[in-house]
Amino acid sequence: MPKSSYQSYRQWVLTTMLIVMLALLTACTPKEEASTPTPSPTWTPDQTATPKPTATPRPTATPTLPPLGEAGNPVTFGFVLPQLANADLAAKDLTDLLSGETGYAMEVLLYPDFESLSTAILQGEVDLFWVNPLEYLYLNEQGFAEVMLMTNHQGVFSYGVQFIANMYRGFEYFFDPETNENTGDILPALQQFAGTRPCFLDPHSTPGYYVPMGLLAITSTPTQDPIFVYSYNAIIRAIYIQGICDFGVTYALTGDPLTSSDIMFNLPDAQNQVFVVWRSDGLIPNVSLSASPNLPVFMRFRIEEAMLRVANSADGLYIISSALDYQVEALRSVEDNFYNGFRSVIYPLALDLQALTHTAPQQ
Repeated sequence: MPKSSYQSYRQWVLTTMLIVMLALLTACTPKEEASTPTPSPTWTPDQTATPKPTATPRPTATPTLPPLGEAGNPVTFGFVLPQLANADLAAKDLTDLLSGETGYAMEVLLYPDFESLSTAILQGEVDLFWVNPLEYLYLNEQGFAEVMLMTNHQGVFSYGVQFIANMYRGFEYFFDPETNENTGDILPALQQFAGTRPCFLDPHSTPGYYVPMGLLAITSTPTQDPIFVYSYNAIIRAIYIQGICDFGVTYALTGDPLTSSDIMFNLPDAQNQVFVVWRSDGLIPNVSLSASPNLPVFMRFRIEEAMLRVANSADGLYIISSALDYQVEALRSVEDNFYNGFRSVIYPLALDLQALTHTAPQQ
């Protein structure tokens, strides 16, 4: 190849290599990416200010009561205040005696009637209270009464009823006045009264209406509508005179109306004509001292023992009787089963105990 041609060829090769290298360099260089500027946020005070925390009110502290029986949390003793002068003072004296015997702080609460007392008991405001038998059944059914002590009234802790009739009515007698005991069962004794008319005391009386009606119910003895005469002596008079009712019912075991001074003086011949057909056992409890289940058992026993000591003291029974307007001759510890006989007679009547105990005084 001529020299001049060779030089031209070399110059072309170098030029070509330079061009290729420039092209490669250009391809390997990264392109700058266009960036979109981020706009700055608009500042406002509400968006950046830190909110102040809301203050949480502190709960009101509930004072903690001291233990029951200490000052500030006394054992409460509820009384239905009788219409008797100084009964409230006697209730206070009795509570003070118990407080001294037990060391417990105690407070008297006075109520005008059983309805007010029972409302307070059901609200847990009363720890101790005196109640009649129907009142006890009502509170016990509600789970708010547990009997502690039974009172002895006129020589008995519970009493019964007796069915009486005129000897000329032709009824058979199932009671022996000589032995003072029944001589036969209740079924034939009472079922002979079926279809006849009774004389009862009062539609609100436990011995003079509810118990005899319960006994007639459990012996399946239907009778005519009763006549209420509002006096046991009047029942005996009606049976003696005849023509008013066929048989009557009075209380028993706590005295006998047939031997009362009024009957013996004014109707001496009644004892020769009016006889007991059948007499129940003592199934009607007297007034009892009962406690709320909220009262701890150990406190209940301590108060019970103290009450028995008070009853045995010189003035104890007088104070108890004055506070209750009810002659109490002794106290005795009993349990709930003491009421079982009474329950068995009352429950067949399906009585509304709340209505009965809240609307009329128990007799």
